[in-house]
Amino acid sequence: MELFGIIFSVPVAFVMSMAYCFFLARVVCRFDFARRLLFAVSLILLGLFLLELVLLAMFGAVRSRAVVGPGFYVAHVFFFFFAVPALANVLVLPRNGSIFALWYFAGVICTVFAFFLVLLQYGVSEALYGIDGTNGPYS
Repeated sequence: MELFGIIFSVPVAFVMSMAYCFFLARVVCRFDFARRLLFAVSLILLGLFLLELVLLAMFGAVRSRAVVGPGFYVAHVFFFFFAVPALANVLVLPRNGSIFALWYFAGVICTVFAFFLVLLQYGVSEALYGIDGTNGPYS
């Protein structure tokens, strides 16, 4: 069943990323205050996500959860849901004229990033709670 979830996450992420990037390019970019605010908040969120990746690379999921506490998994799930829109904001909202600022290129990059997040979510959840949710160190 998990395999179907992973497989179907890619087309769903593609459609949602394209729709969100199109919305950013056509609507949000017109409002300078909203564009700046979303960009700044997204940079902070992606920086914190990078910190989580460093913790996972250095310690692994179980030890990171032991060091940080119960808030680790809460933050991990938060990043799972909000890191892709944050990346889209960082790619589409700056006015630098980069090729990644085009909403359709940003949508493809966000889809790949979303797939990475799905795989990361499965890895962290299984490490913390076990494959079936009953035989992990925190289940």
